[in-house]
Amino acid sequence: MKKFFTSLFVLAASIANAQTTFTAGDYKYTVLEGNTVEVSGAASSDLTVVNIPETVENEGTTYTVVAVGRYSFGSSITSVTLPKTVEKIKDHAFFGSSMNPKLTTVSFAEGLKYIGEGAFYGNAIEDLTIPASVDTIAGSAFLYSNKLANITFNEGLKYIGDGAFASGTYKYNTNTTLTSVKLPSTLEYLGSEAFINNSALASINIPASLITLGDCAIAGTSVSDITIDEGCTNFVKVGDVVYNSDKTILYLAPVKGLTSVSVVSSCLGINGGAFWDSELESIILPEGLVAIGFGAFENSQLKSINFPSTLTFIDEQAFAQTKFTELTLPQSVTYINDAEIYQCEQLTTLTIPSGVKEIYNHALTGCTSLKTIYAKSATAPTIMDYYETYYHPFFNFSPSSTTIYVPKGATDSYKSEGYDEYMTIVENELGTIVPVSTSPADSSSLQANYNAMSFELKFEDKLTLIESEPKVTIRKGTIYNANAISPDMNWVATVSGQTLTVWGADYDYFTCTYSADEDATYYVVIPEGIVKNEAGEENEQVVLTLFGPKSTVAIDKVEDAPVAGNAAVYNLMGQKVNANTKGLLIKNGKKYINK
Repeated sequence: MKKFFTSLFVLAASIANAQTTFTAGDYKYTVLEGNTVEVSGAASSDLTVVNIPETVENEGTTYTVVAVGRYSFGSSITSVTLPKTVEKIKDHAFFGSSMNPKLTTVSFAEGLKYIGEGAFYGNAIEDLTIPASVDTIAGSAFLYSNKLANITFNEGLKYIGDGAFASGTYKYNTNTTLTSVKLPSTLEYLGSEAFINNSALASINIPASLITLGDCAIAGTSVSDITIDEGCTNFVKVGDVVYNSDKTILYLAPVKGLTSVSVVSSCLGINGGAFWDSELESIILPEGLVAIGFGAFENSQLKSINFPSTLTFIDEQAFAQTKFTELTLPQSVTYINDAEIYQCEQLTTLTIPSGVKEIYNHALTGCTSLKTIYAKSATAPTIMDYYETYYHPFFNFSPSSTTIYVPKGATDSYKSEGYDEYMTIVENELGTIVPVSTSPADSSSLQANYNAMSFELKFEDKLTLIESEPKVTIRKGTIYNANAISPDMNWVATVSGQTLTVWGADYDYFTCTYSADEDATYYVVIPEGIVKNEAGEENEQVVLTLFGPKSTVAIDKVEDAPVAGNAAVYNLMGQKVNANTKGLLIKNGKKYINK
């Protein structure tokens, strides 16, 4: 009986808390808190003009209309007028059609604070005024506003979300009328792709309060003029290009009118979409730069670039649809990313260095003129797993049109990875050389301090030095880590018989040392082409993986039961293990036997 009454109580409470809905006039409403409601839809599918009242009555109660709910109205709406009581337009509230938009007029009142994600997706609005009371325009809020010619922003707006005013990528839904944007000084966040593909957009400003500037914000536009408002402390211009204040990230560049750039020496990364669709033809990158972001140069006119030895990461689509005819990839990057060189239709020759170990989906799809590939590694780069044939990085390549030249003796490796299905494999007259031993050996342990920046590589053959100051790097944690451990001066290479030694020089030209953290992993990357044997065969890139000292745990007497508490558990080798592991374990510095 008690259980029965408890169930009735829960049911009654659920009914009491359920939101009440009702219809009044042209609209459906949902009751919120404190005699407030949100519009939840039209009473009739024939409604085309939305003019929402400030208040509405139902069964003797007067409610204030404070919001427009999710998916309240569809693609038949032609105009919208909102009262001052509405504070929030929820996600997809006026979800329209990008193919055949009908909504032409929107009137907002002061009092509105939030415009939700996709709220006005697919519309034909020509003039738009955002009240000063609005502080947030969420992502895709006005996606496919393809007739929008004028936007008036007011002071008070802080956030414009990802793709908020993005136009389409196809001719039928691309905005060709919006020519300029003046963002308010209060804006703090401008999201990724905020104005992408508004093809007529020619000018934009960086507001004084801006903190976050997303990827590809003006990609696919015609912006030739970027201004930074007075008082802005987070962004600066060097020439025509926008950087963050300390000039470590190149954020934005004009789409039109800029054909060459020399990036400042302090720059560490190129922001996603920074040069997307631009007229840029050549760029000089500084030593020290470590990353190139998503679509950074996509569909630009780029045909000349240098790759610094410090570069460790190139994101997806970074060079898609560029104008290279020949391209040598950096050996400091270990894989060719998804669609990284997609549809580079003028590319005829590609060199893949020995440091590249994997090729991702779509990497070279659509490179229809690519006839010659030079692969520098005797071990074929792995082809990433793919679900459909058209995901393959060499999709539509054929042995009759493309030839890959590989080191002597490497044919079987490339065949086993399936390269022969897409291209003709031809062996070079020369192979490559790899060390037969290293000192320290791969997978060796380091000491806490005074590890010498000196590495010996012994080969089978007598060596001749090619590069006396190689770009060796030591990275902690991952091979992609931007923070390399460097010597005081530079790296030096010397040869004695069959042995190559690379070492880091200090200011007195002695060997530098470095410290190693407990349980950390270190990667020593020694580049290709430092030495050659008497036949002229050069060394491939060598990566040594070294381990910092194991963490130590103080040990006292052995307990006969598990030690209380939630601290980490270790075995006698100092390795962290699961608390359920059987045997002699260590916890909080105490030994105990877990049975």
